[in-house]
Amino acid sequence: MPLSSVLGTDLPHKSQHNDTHAPQAVKKAKLIKLISVRLKEAALDSPSFRASTNYQCSLLDQIEQWIDGLIRALRRYPQQYSDFRDVNSVVLGQLIPDLLKFSVVGEETTMNVLKTAKGRLETLWNVGLDDMELNDTEVIELLSQFLKKDIKSYKDIRRNFEYLQSKYDSLLNKFSSQSKTREPSALREDAFQLYEVRQSYLAAAFDICVENSKFQQALDYMLIKFSQLSLQGKSNYDEKYNSKLEAWAKAGSKSTKALLQDMKQSRAQIEKATALQYAPSRELRDHNIALINVNELIDTHATSPESNEKHAWLYMKTSVGKPSRQVWVRRWVFVKNGIFGLLSLSPSRTFVQETDKIGVLLANIRYAPDEDRRFCFEVKTIDSTIVFQAESLVDLKSWLTVFSVEKQKALDAADSEVGKYAFGRYPPLLQEFASTSLTSVDIELTSTKIENNNNNSESHTLLTSTNLSKLIDGCEGTEFQFSSSSVGEFRDPDLNPPMVTARSKLALVAHAFLAPTSIPTAVTANIWGSVNWGIYYMNDSGDSFYGFKQDNFSENNLTSLTKKKNFPPYYPAHLMNYDIQLKSLFEASIDPQELVVAHFTCLWCLNQTQELSGRCFLTVNCAYFYLNSTGFISLSKKPITEFVAVDVMAEKDWEVIKVYGVDGLSMKGRLFMQDGKLLQKKFDLLINNVARTKPKTQAEIIPLIEAMHSEEAAKNTESSVKSSDTDDAPSKKYDELNSFQPFTGVPASGSKMKTNYQNEFELTKVANFRAPAKAVFHILYGDHSSLARDSIALIDTDQFNISPWFKEGEKLTRVLDYKIELSRNMISGFSRHDSSVDNRSIQTVEELVDNKYYRIQEVRDAVQVLGGSRFSAIRKIIIIETDAKSCKVLFYTKFNFTKGKTSRLITKFFSKITKNFQIKEINSLVDQLRHCVAGLGTHGQVIKAIRTYGNLSQSDVDYRPKDDMVFDLTLQILFKYYVRYWLYCLAKGILNAGHHISDLVSRFVLSVTMNKLLIALLALSVVFNFFLMGRSTYAYWSTKNSAKLVKSVSEQILTTSMDRAISLDDMEILTSFNFNSSSGCFKKFISSLDDGSLHLGELREPRHQIALKRNDLLIQLKILEKVEMELVAGNYKSFVISELNLCKVSFEELQVDNEALSTYCDSCSRDYDSIVNGLLF
Repeated sequence: MPLSSVLGTDLPHKSQHNDTHAPQAVKKAKLIKLISVRLKEAALDSPSFRASTNYQCSLLDQIEQWIDGLIRALRRYPQQYSDFRDVNSVVLGQLIPDLLKFSVVGEETTMNVLKTAKGRLETLWNVGLDDMELNDTEVIELLSQFLKKDIKSYKDIRRNFEYLQSKYDSLLNKFSSQSKTREPSALREDAFQLYEVRQSYLAAAFDICVENSKFQQALDYMLIKFSQLSLQGKSNYDEKYNSKLEAWAKAGSKSTKALLQDMKQSRAQIEKATALQYAPSRELRDHNIALINVNELIDTHATSPESNEKHAWLYMKTSVGKPSRQVWVRRWVFVKNGIFGLLSLSPSRTFVQETDKIGVLLANIRYAPDEDRRFCFEVKTIDSTIVFQAESLVDLKSWLTVFSVEKQKALDAADSEVGKYAFGRYPPLLQEFASTSLTSVDIELTSTKIENNNNNSESHTLLTSTNLSKLIDGCEGTEFQFSSSSVGEFRDPDLNPPMVTARSKLALVAHAFLAPTSIPTAVTANIWGSVNWGIYYMNDSGDSFYGFKQDNFSENNLTSLTKKKNFPPYYPAHLMNYDIQLKSLFEASIDPQELVVAHFTCLWCLNQTQELSGRCFLTVNCAYFYLNSTGFISLSKKPITEFVAVDVMAEKDWEVIKVYGVDGLSMKGRLFMQDGKLLQKKFDLLINNVARTKPKTQAEIIPLIEAMHSEEAAKNTESSVKSSDTDDAPSKKYDELNSFQPFTGVPASGSKMKTNYQNEFELTKVANFRAPAKAVFHILYGDHSSLARDSIALIDTDQFNISPWFKEGEKLTRVLDYKIELSRNMISGFSRHDSSVDNRSIQTVEELVDNKYYRIQEVRDAVQVLGGSRFSAIRKIIIIETDAKSCKVLFYTKFNFTKGKTSRLITKFFSKITKNFQIKEINSLVDQLRHCVAGLGTHGQVIKAIRTYGNLSQSDVDYRPKDDMVFDLTLQILFKYYVRYWLYCLAKGILNAGHHISDLVSRFVLSVTMNKLLIALLALSVVFNFFLMGRSTYAYWSTKNSAKLVKSVSEQILTTSMDRAISLDDMEILTSFNFNSSSGCFKKFISSLDDGSLHLGELREPRHQIALKRNDLLIQLKILEKVEMELVAGNYKSFVISELNLCKVSFEELQVDNEALSTYCDSCSRDYDSIVNGLLF
């Protein structure tokens, strides 16, 4: 199965920490990648998964037997306890027999001694017997419930898993041994049947992984409860300790429940991926071995990641027994980085073993069509020939392609490490992990001694397998066993590895002798799985959060096996085992010379709802975090330089540890069984050390940490409780790292820490800061600080040089050379081409008490007034601690005058101007300093200040400053400056006014925060009203203009009225009088009427009035006619209706049979229809 199906199934988890004291910066949630090694190995059905499952099942059986035996013993305990108590009573009763009471004893005091001894013995026996009494009922109930519920549930799932595993293995053996002549359609059906069984088996494998996580948590909780019930009420019962234990168990249970949901999600992703990968082909040709084209088996253009490596099960042809008989056995085969090898289960099936690893250039691979089984290929080396069987045609092509690609890569890179290793053969370096299988091929492939020459004397290697015990001083010739001591190098590891097998603990120890390699081995298979998921995790974690760098990593380091060198003499024995654990987990990500200096376990808070159980290993340079909870694994590495502070807060049943970085809270966790304050001191020691100019070495740090341990142990054994001030006081041995000095040369003792200099200077300003004095000191005078440059008035920032600190007697001094520039061409008296003036400030650290008091003096170059008198400005800055997290800064100034030709009044005038410049500079410096302090946040301010603004580095070379310079201050310079200054003030005033107006508006808006909704509605109403007002105004003026237009038109209409007149034709009127129409006079009269002659106007007007009256009369007649018609029509309608009613009565009620009447009634009906339809009227 290709790894791509499971490589992409990791779950990213957001790591969010809300801290109200963190700097005001944008915090991005970091993604923590979690991988479930168990589920990935279950998806592959790898040897590591099978070995781990078998081993855990055997442990379950042992736990069940132990609990059964314990329950039987507890049920017998009450009677045995009662008998023992009776025996004790008899013994005590026989201490003073009666015969001693009758003056047999000579001394009276002897009897008193015996009575006292008896009383004390009785008290001692009673206390012991009370402690031995057990609440057996509750304990038995707890153990019985665990057997009935948790173990039974696990055994049910295991039974189903074992059944499906056996069914799958049996069906796979049957399918793989099918005859080559079997019908392709039948083979396809068998393949799909195998696919269905495999899906069921993988589901059962995932079920047992999930159940295993639940069972481990239930077992932890039961054992803790068992311990509490066994000790509760006893004389040595520690209530606080047991309360912490219970809180830890509940927190772990809650974390498990949350992660089980993530496990379901991860399981679903992996199941979906594996279902696609294992699905058989539906094409018949893929099941027909006769259609295989040898030339198409190898993909010569393969470029996908799957073609670079492969890990999967294959059937291997071998023989067993005497006489030998041929068998096919399953072996886990891998090809990676030019190396080919096999992994297999041990005879006990509880751990993983390995054979020799062979370079691909020593092997010839070809398709083997002559074998009895389908899809076989042959790997032939000089010493042996191995025949493997793939499951399908696709699988066969994949294997042949991977071998071909790896061989080509090795040939192309023959001079590289991959190419060199591809020419060799490498036995298992440790015999504890070598294959012990008795098949012929396994025996051939498992060597104890191999000589590789490669035809090159320079590359001659002799590799010999050895026992682990021979590599450990003092154990030669004996079988390796873990140390029974509670401390030491090779004691039983208490680490929970990603995969647990019978040899996992031994594999952890083996990492002390083996160099890291990306090639799978039996050692890594018993810890990280058969595919070594730790390598993939670290190579995949490109994010800087994980911090993995493997510059010295050897891809194919298969020959490094060295006798264990002793740890340095200063290294404590109790840390040796943890150093081995760290290197076994992080392998190439850690420098071999880097040693663990501290470690602790806790629950790391990923976010508000999720926590992961894990362990942190601290070295001088880095912190390594290993999280393992319910099978989910996460690794991360962070340099100590990224940390600035560690806080530990005590809660009722745990302590909260917060690790701060430069950007705020970096990690947060809960401590249950560790001393949080001691751990905080260790962290602070390491953080302060890396911030030093010359950090202490590992050999110097470890004794300081051990001194902390000794001091804390001494405190815990004292009967009286010291005050909190005494408890928090650092040890003298490591005090120098809790408050280290960034440089030497300044007296740090015998100081009076004087702050009042008003008899010599003028106190210009006092400022308080919420930051330690040391942090403020480094902000002002660190090597990377720019405040010295940015606070000087009129400075030309392009012309600024600053010297390193150098010793001047017993004080440290540095020189600032810079140029001041009022404006271009303003200072014309100095140079025609350069408008700037050289100037200098000398800063001297006069006195220092680290973390508490700093006094610095600054002296400026002298100013010459009008070519006469001179004066120089001197500033004294005092930084003094007010409490552990705040300080006060005092600024003093004064002027030194020298006599000259200039009058004293003018000199004072100019000095007052210079003083104003000084005040402005100090105010600017304070404002910038407040901004810098705010940027430090509230945690780790000193470390942040040192890392951001630098230390105070000293020069080893004698520094010789240039000769003193004098600045000639003239009236012309002042006049031009103040003219431009006033213009600047005017512009600034205008801008400030605008700013104040906008500020007032914003304040007004902010002052009505509670009525924002009403104001928004009011604003919306105003806008809406303005809109409607505009619409109304537009409509009003439009209507008014229309009215004016109508009025003007109506006036025109009224002035030219239109009347209707009906006139008779002139010709008709005249011919009615019998005039001769043919006479000339008549024709002239008619033509004059047509021309409208003026002399006939008296005729036209009267005729027009007559025509109007005629129109009115005709209208009245028409109205009368209409009224008359309506009257007659209404009466007729009523008549027709009454006639129809009579017809109805006659025909329906009276049953009249008259044809004439029927005809009449029909006519009435027709008339009624015509009336209704409007046809008659």
